[in-house]
Amino acid sequence: MQSLTMHDLTNLQIEHAAATLRSAGALDVDSYELKLRQNAPNAAQVTNHLSEACVALMFLEHGARVTMRDSPDLEIEWLGVRFYAEVKHFNRKEQDEIDEAAMRDAPGELVMVGDTTRIEGRSAYQQMSDVARKKKRQYVDGAINILVIDSSSDSMVPPEAMARSAAKEYDEELRKTPHDLALRRMYGIMLITSWGSVGWNSRNVGFEMTWYALPNPQMSWKLIEGLKNIGQG
Repeated sequence: MQSLTMHDLTNLQIEHAAATLRSAGALDVDSYELKLRQNAPNAAQVTNHLSEACVALMFLEHGARVTMRDSPDLEIEWLGVRFYAEVKHFNRKEQDEIDEAAMRDAPGELVMVGDTTRIEGRSAYQQMSDVARKKKRQYVDGAINILVIDSSSDSMVPPEAMARSAAKEYDEELRKTPHDLALRRMYGIMLITSWGSVGWNSRNVGFEMTWYALPNPQMSWKLIEGLKNIGQG
C-alpha cells in the first residue's frame, strides 16, 4: 500500500480538526477550516493553527461556548464571562533533544534539563512573556484577553510554575512602559503542555493572571479559579 504523503496527512489533520470542532459545538468552524486549507502547503503552519482547535476543544469540554475567529483566535463564553484567547504553538526545541540525550547517558543520576538560555538566549518563561508582548495588537479593546501557549516542548514544565514566571516577567516588563494600553489589555497567560505535574491533582495546564491589566473589565474570581483548575486531572 502506498504511504501517505505529507500533503495527504495534512489534509487528514484538517478534516479531523474541523469535524471534531463541529461535533463539539464550536461556532464559525467554516472560516477556521478555510484558514487551515489555505495554509495546507505549509505543514508547519497548519500545525501551529491546529493548536487553536486543541484549545477550543479543551474549553468546549468544560461547557464553554467557543467561536473560532482570527486575531484573536478564539472568543469564549464561560462561567458567565465573555473573553478572548490568542493562541500560540511552541514547537519542540533543540534543548529537548539535548536533554533526552543527557538523560539516556546518565541513568539513575539527576540531570539538569529545560534550560534554553544557553542556546536561545532566553529562558522558556521569558519567551512566553516575549510572545505576550508581541501579540499586543491582537488583544481586543474593552475586553478580557488571555494568551494561551500550546507547547510541544518538554522544556516548559511544570506548567503552573512556568505560567507564573511568565506572567511575573510580563508584569516586570510592563512596568517599564506603564502607559502602553495595548499591553494592559492582556489579563493572563495559560500554558498547556504534553505532560505536567504529578499527584492526585495532576494537571498539564497552568494559568496565571497579570497584575497590571486595565481595571475595566475585571476578571471574576470564578473565572480566575476556572482557568487555574481547567487542567486538573
